Amino acid sequence: QMCIRDSINAEYGDQTCLQNMSRFHHTRQGAGSGHEDVIVNYKTWDGSNWTARIQNGRFLHTRQGAPSGHEDVILNYKTWDGSNWTLRLAGGNRFHHTREGAGSGHEDVIA
Repeated sequence: QMCIRDSINAEYGDQTCLQNMSRFHHTRQGAGSGHEDVIVNYKTWDGSNWTARIQNGRFLHTRQGAPSGHEDVILNYKTWDGSNWTLRLAGGNRFHHTREGAGSGHEDVIA
């Protein structure tokens, strides 16, 4: 599994892990266990609240309160420390993370 350190939807250092290509495992910091879900709630770079799910190898994003959303291969999220990151689906079981303004990022693989 691949974990997004300090989490997409964390304000307190919680953690979100991708269990496979369609499910997320959410764990609150300090908790021994968490729960699985098909969605992840996150804050995007402008601070607005969104929900995403992985569908057909792409993220399906929906803004909080909106009746519908859009598909994309990236997810722009704000971490608990306020920094902006982009998570890109890189195909197969690979994901690429890049911090805003960084020339390069790092890749993770779901085992």
